[in-house]
Amino acid sequence: MRKYQAFLKVVECGSFTGAADELNYTQSAVSQMIISLEKELNTTLFVRSKYGLQLTYEGEQMLPFIIELVDSYKNMNEKAQTLNGLQTGIIRIATFGTFASSVLPFVLKRFSCDYPNIVLETRQGHYREIEHWVGKDMVDFGITNTNDIKNFQVMPLLKDPFYVVMPENHKYCNEEFLKPEQIKNEHFVSLDEDRDMEFLNVLRSMNVDLNVICRLADYNSVQAMVENGLGISIVPKLAALAGRFNIKQIRLEPPILREIGIIYKNKNQLSTPSQIFINYLLDYTKNYSSDV
Repeated sequence: MRKYQAFLKVVECGSFTGAADELNYTQSAVSQMIISLEKELNTTLFVRSKYGLQLTYEGEQMLPFIIELVDSYKNMNEKAQTLNGLQTGIIRIATFGTFASSVLPFVLKRFSCDYPNIVLETRQGHYREIEHWVGKDMVDFGITNTNDIKNFQVMPLLKDPFYVVMPENHKYCNEEFLKPEQIKNEHFVSLDEDRDMEFLNVLRSMNVDLNVICRLADYNSVQAMVENGLGISIVPKLAALAGRFNIKQIRLEPPILREIGIIYKNKNQLSTPSQIFINYLLDYTKNYSSDV
């Protein structure tokens, strides 16, 4: 392939000397490569004239084919490098609990089947922790609530609605939807105050204060309490999908949604495995319905 590349460089520079300088070869080496190519093609490619080195008629006819050959070789090497880059490597992901338990396992399984030698490291935390890890380059990218993201690039994945959950024999269990003021006097099972509860600010803006009877560390514990009749709660759809408790889910009206997406510093700096994995995420979540 080097002699084809040398041929194009001679055409570009108009001399063996210029091509040799560009390719970091000796002039003799470039000359020998052109002679070898002429023997291979059984034709003369260049002729010297008072205007310098010029292509012969045969050389002009061969030029587009050699350009195509060299371009194809370059593309093949780039593709090989991309594929080789996917044979080994590490992808570091940060995300939050409900996404980690409801969506991520299925995406990880699909990706790992296709790329078994790629190591996937996941780190779970709250929204601000995820932003911190991405900002400090402790992970390649984060999956989080993007409603208030300001300092990172964002790629949307899905909209996740919150809705009221209650025991199956609750007085509201047959309602099509509930307004926030209808639940303000109900016993409410809540997450800890320092957890990510986006709906609280929305309810407070409506002057709705919840009657909290206990606070727990995760949505599974919350839904277990609800299932056993301790009260009602508000959980995101992803949490309900992951938990699969025997509880009733009722839409909130007006709806409260959280925007889930991928955050990173610069997409162009993501490794090839990370970009491929993101495509798996996008493919899996594209059919996610925000309907309650």
